[in-house]
Amino acid sequence: MSSKPKKTGQREVSDFKDVKNRKIRDNAIKRKQKKGQKCPDSADNLRAQYARITAEEAARFQSFDAFPLSRRTIDGLRDAGFTKPTDIQRQTIYLSITGNDVVGAAKTGSGKTLALLIPVLECLWKNKWSRDDGLGALIITPTRELAVQIFQVLNQIGAHHDFSAGVLIGGTDVAFEKKRLATVNIVIATPGRLLQHMDENETFSCDLCQILVVDEADRILDMGFTRQINSIIENLPRERQTLLFSATQTRNVKDLARICTNDPLFVSVHEHAQNATPDQLLQSYFVCNEEEKVNILWSYLVNHKRKKTLIFVTTCKQARFLTEALSTLKPGLSLMGLWGTQNQTRRIEVFEEFSQAKAAALIATDVASRGLDFDGVDYVLQLDCAASVDDYIHRVGRTARMNKKGEAVLVLTPSQEEPFIQKLAAKNITVNKIHVDPKQITDIRIKLSSTLSSTPDYRAFAQFAVVAYAKAIHTAKLRDVFDVKKIDFHALALSYGLAIAPRIRFLRKQGIDVTKNNVKAEKSEDDEETEKPSKSKLIKPEPAAFSIDEDDDVIHVARKNIFNVKPEEFELLDEDLKPQSKKKQKQLNKEQQVKKLLKRGALLNVKKIIFDDDGNPIEDTSALRKFDIAEAEDHLEKSKKEDQMKHKAMLKEIRQEKKRKQKERELKARGVDKVDDFAESGDSDGGESVDLSWLPDPDKKGSDHDEDDNSSFKPSDDEEERAPPAKKRKLPTKKSIQDAEAQALALLGLH
Repeated sequence: MSSKPKKTGQREVSDFKDVKNRKIRDNAIKRKQKKGQKCPDSADNLRAQYARITAEEAARFQSFDAFPLSRRTIDGLRDAGFTKPTDIQRQTIYLSITGNDVVGAAKTGSGKTLALLIPVLECLWKNKWSRDDGLGALIITPTRELAVQIFQVLNQIGAHHDFSAGVLIGGTDVAFEKKRLATVNIVIATPGRLLQHMDENETFSCDLCQILVVDEADRILDMGFTRQINSIIENLPRERQTLLFSATQTRNVKDLARICTNDPLFVSVHEHAQNATPDQLLQSYFVCNEEEKVNILWSYLVNHKRKKTLIFVTTCKQARFLTEALSTLKPGLSLMGLWGTQNQTRRIEVFEEFSQAKAAALIATDVASRGLDFDGVDYVLQLDCAASVDDYIHRVGRTARMNKKGEAVLVLTPSQEEPFIQKLAAKNITVNKIHVDPKQITDIRIKLSSTLSSTPDYRAFAQFAVVAYAKAIHTAKLRDVFDVKKIDFHALALSYGLAIAPRIRFLRKQGIDVTKNNVKAEKSEDDEETEKPSKSKLIKPEPAAFSIDEDDDVIHVARKNIFNVKPEEFELLDEDLKPQSKKKQKQLNKEQQVKKLLKRGALLNVKKIIFDDDGNPIEDTSALRKFDIAEAEDHLEKSKKEDQMKHKAMLKEIRQEKKRKQKERELKARGVDKVDDFAESGDSDGGESVDLSWLPDPDKKGSDHDEDDNSSFKPSDDEEERAPPAKKRKLPTKKSIQDAEAQALALLGLH
């Protein structure tokens, strides 16, 4: 925030001009007092003059001296070089200084700034306002640059007053502003920062505000500041004067007039004028494609090095990319950029630098189209079509200001020409069509590609610019003028130095293909999938068509047939030429992968290759056939049944093996292995094999026979289920074996 640090009476004597003017004024007052005349520089005397002058008479004044203004204001106007009022000033100044609420509209460059500042100075002067009284006047503007410009003009014409003034805009130090805001008489602010101080700064009071001024009222509503304006009005006193000014008196402005506490007087200076734009303005347009705009801009810059040009684009990212990239290519003149997201300090520097320059070019968004007064602008080049006719009027109003000459050129695409020219004609705006010689256009795509490859930041700026432009066109209100489907984004990306168009997700979700300039028939389930891609034959690379890989900074020629593949054998798909997504892919199982491949129309080789002893294939596998899902399901079902049969056989074999081993353990536990050997030896002699294991031992008692019989030949259930470990098994002794043999021989009669 800036303010005037010193009063008029306390200025240094070294300022000879101010001291001289003050002496002249004081001497004149003294001479009139000696003659018995009333001092004209008094509030009562000026109020008396208001009653003797009518609004119709004031509208015919040709000098500021004729208005009933304070001497300090007239001296300030004369020192600043303002002597003759304009139409809007003649018709509104008298109404404003007499205390009426005014809603004024006039063409751009008609002098609305003075029409609102003069009543502010007079209102505070008549009320004998001082620094100790606090806030007395509040001026609201839509943009920061316009606020700074009004502050500069106020310092010029209010140099002889004792008021302090300050600017409240975003991007500045809030704490610094809080400390000095309590003693400021005139505040010029943007809505957002002003409302912030009203809510957070306890020392900032608006209870004594005498006059409220809203400049570019229609723009404030268009930028969505309606809620902020309503909140600001709630903090202001009901007894105040209100002034509204704009270049167009639209319906929104009339709705905004409700903030006036009294019935406002509507003043439209050029309501019945033949043209809605300045009469000294020469307007023309030409038609070209989107991808030709950058080359046209470069050709214009190198051929108008001694002119001062203001160039309008749609988005902030476009302004940033074009300013940075074209400045690197050195067009031969000072090239600057001004956009909304730019650093505030840099915005002020660019604004002042371009204002003072004699020959320069400024690439800007619509932030520079409202109210800004750049001195000596020769051309206004609208590289992108304005969003509305009102925006067009404000853009071209940056030149041909204050009855000076100027020229405005509009660039339209073939689809925009007819509807937008018709809308201009409906507002009495005549635009002549011109033609651009293609031989005079310089192709800078190769240079831009080289610049983007060497500076990764510029490549990112270019990608952001294309996406931002697509969003702006898609959300534009004039649907008959702006159609995003008719833009060839691939060609547009090439003109920006990119190899391929960046991915524009919100358009893809709506079925708009940015790579082929058409609309998809239907959308796929996967976000990364597209419709079955159309095949494009291998193309010979153009001289200016360089491809920059998004993951590599090395330049390579696009679509070059490195391996000499014949097109009839294999054709490249457009999907294969797209960069891989950096987004993490979802892991798919085998079934999902097969379905995905089938949806793409993939041909899968399901045949086995058989080779002979010499290594030559026996079966021809060159012919590929489409994967048959039904056949695959049958094959899987058969394989499943075979696996089940094998599994059952294996389990059966395991059970049988377990039974066999169990039986062997049982027999070993009973000690039958030696009997089996004896039987086998008997078989060799030709006798029958007889099992004598059931015979009792004759050498033992009956009870013992029973016990042995029960213990040796009738094992318990536990022994049948679980055989004892081999190392713990009790083996038959030699004596028991001999006894068994003796018994057997006795029975056979061989003993």
